[in-house]
Amino acid sequence: MQPPSLVLPQSSSSSATPNIASRLKPPAARDPSFQPPAYPHAISPGYQTPHPHITVDPVSTAHIPSLTRITGLLLPIRYPNSFYTATITDPVIASVSRVAIYHDHPVAAAPSTTPLPAAPSLGANTGTDKVIGGIRCRLERLPSPAVGAGAKPEPTNLYIQTLHLLSPYRGCGVATSLLNSILFASPPSPSSSSSVASYNVSELVKHYNIRTVTAHVHEANEEGLRWYIARGFQVEEGLVENYYRRLKPSGAKIVRLTLQWSNDGGDAEGTPLSGPEQTRPVPNDAKGQEEDDDWEKVEAEDSDDPDAHGVRPFTESRILEGDDGPPRKRKADDEPQRH
Repeated sequence: MQPPSLVLPQSSSSSATPNIASRLKPPAARDPSFQPPAYPHAISPGYQTPHPHITVDPVSTAHIPSLTRITGLLLPIRYPNSFYTATITDPVIASVSRVAIYHDHPVAAAPSTTPLPAAPSLGANTGTDKVIGGIRCRLERLPSPAVGAGAKPEPTNLYIQTLHLLSPYRGCGVATSLLNSILFASPPSPSSSSSVASYNVSELVKHYNIRTVTAHVHEANEEGLRWYIARGFQVEEGLVENYYRRLKPSGAKIVRLTLQWSNDGGDAEGTPLSGPEQTRPVPNDAKGQEEDDDWEKVEAEDSDDPDAHGVRPFTESRILEGDDGPPRKRKADDEPQRH
């Protein structure tokens, strides 16, 4: 079965709760008045994942060819080169983008009860390491009133644009780690004194004053919604109607994570982005595999403007895996322009 076409939202879309749609739906173009200062420090490589051979690293020039190839393989969207080069040339986008790297040797102590997959050949990388997935986000100004309103720097929302991972590595907590690597100083771990995990937000979160994380999920993607809920996100009430103009049904749900941290310190209270695979050995059964399968996100684009991107989830991400036939692609400029 082939995936349905992924499309752009209508600029005049209505919603059962217009305030939610207008508040969280990504803008059609970059807000020129919003220019947060770039994170001034280098992003440290080697963020650990539950898989001992996989780390999360900042995007480098050497990663671009493989990242481009993997994105084209997994997502039925043909992005302009600027989409990829911005992850190294735009300092703000670069700071909120990551790649998952498979190493030929163990690089971190992580529990594993499953055979470790061999890395596929994906083109040029750093040494023998292989790019197996990635995440690309953008920052948006939080509307007022919002958490931290009136603060300097002004509060921001982290909007997930693309999140993808090669299928052999799903079910190991790597997708969760891609997002955790941006939000948390170290992988979240359970507290010995509480059933709620404790964690510290990253210096990057503090620098940009990130207070929420959002994404859009197709209304029929129940597995995708469960993936977010398991990682501390809440599903907003209402539905953004006609968000996917060529899908039936066409609506989207908005998922949001609120980061409750103090300006006096990075300690946060609440549920971190740790699904079951983050707090137990890597699952080795079908159920564990399914828990990490339906997270994959893709954005649709209608121009070469890298600031006009938005999030588009698959209704079922696993239908892009090899035995189901080649994925269909479309050029971004095949879509009608926004009005």
